[in-house]
Amino acid sequence: MSGDDSGEAGLEGPRRFRDTAKMMRLSQGNWREAESGGLINLHLECRPDGTLHDPDTGRSFLNLSSYSYLGLNTHPAVVQGAIDALTSQGCVGLGITPTRMRPSVLRQAQDQLSEIWRAQCLLALSCSVATAGLLPLVSSGHLVDGRPRVTVFDKRSHFCMDYVKPICADEAPVLVAPHNDIDFVEDACKKYGRVAYVADGAYSMGGLADLDSLRYLQDRYGLFLWMDDSHAISVMGDRGEGYIRSEMGDLNDLTLITGSLEKGFGCSGGVVMLPESVDPALVNTFAGPMCWSQTPSVANMGSVLASARLHAGPELSHLQGRLRANLDYFDSRVPSESAGSILPVRALPVGDRDLAVDLSRRLLDEGFYCAPVYFPVTSRGREGLRVMIRANLGDENLRRFVDLLVEWVVPHLRGTDATAVAGGAR
Repeated sequence: MSGDDSGEAGLEGPRRFRDTAKMMRLSQGNWREAESGGLINLHLECRPDGTLHDPDTGRSFLNLSSYSYLGLNTHPAVVQGAIDALTSQGCVGLGITPTRMRPSVLRQAQDQLSEIWRAQCLLALSCSVATAGLLPLVSSGHLVDGRPRVTVFDKRSHFCMDYVKPICADEAPVLVAPHNDIDFVEDACKKYGRVAYVADGAYSMGGLADLDSLRYLQDRYGLFLWMDDSHAISVMGDRGEGYIRSEMGDLNDLTLITGSLEKGFGCSGGVVMLPESVDPALVNTFAGPMCWSQTPSVANMGSVLASARLHAGPELSHLQGRLRANLDYFDSRVPSESAGSILPVRALPVGDRDLAVDLSRRLLDEGFYCAPVYFPVTSRGREGLRVMIRANLGDENLRRFVDLLVEWVVPHLRGTDATAVAGGAR
């Protein structure tokens, strides 16, 4: 090494899938601005009335950026399910790798979800853990026949999937497709023959995958579909099975669905819906972080089991209907690109980071937390607010929140027809 004075430059290699330095350079100021405005890194207490309380400021407010679209995270049956599991099991976890031992309540929860969602359902500590464990097995081909597949990621696929690109690239070539570009995917199928497509079913900033076209490619070319349906779980489907699962018959051998249980389902963890042809022993042995020594939480498994029971009963339909009614009211007064969608995410771009942070701060002063979004959450020029409508928002609170949006935010919206705003009250 003597005589080599290349320094840090000698450590730099080609960046095919990540550029951490560039991402930090472009986004760190955004996070700092939001933190200085008291909008991130908050430590809060949940209150029985559905509000959040900040002990540092003494302020209480409603969360309009909550992923718990049906309000199940505070449902008495879900909370009691966690308590009952802890009481009956007498431990938080088994303290051993799940490859060797798992709480019995985990199997009960998986069996219940498998029955109501008509798929082989396996649970993980999070959707990200499931993705990190299973996605490389898709690229290597071991979830089907052991032969590698060129892996095409949608440009807007969630970060938990993008994060695994370098690992997948060690198994098979990785490509990035423009968002929802079916022609790009078909060209890859024609060129490479064996292809896996990785995308969201429902996107975190709104919009759906073009499932009909993807199923056509699957039928014609044998395309493997990896679909993350986190934002549609519980919101769509007669039993909350989500967008992708509700649109398919039997889950075929070339489709895998992942989802977060942190959102509409109201619990923690992640779920994987697998075709019956996949041997769960393969997952429990070779799916990396799904097999490591973090035992599933007994309390959370109890809450998952309780939420699954709610999904199998009549209350789910009532909550979905309440959510749709709240969305209809919101869309009648606030224009957005997602207006009319059953999905609860509404992006309100204003095109300026400082303006987005200021609007968010003003809303918080009025008792409503509505998170600002900016790069890397959204692309530059699309900075704004991201609203999550919930089933358990009362009429009066929703009306007051929408009134403020109409007065303060709608005049600044970009890419939407602000003239579509209706002035009615609820």
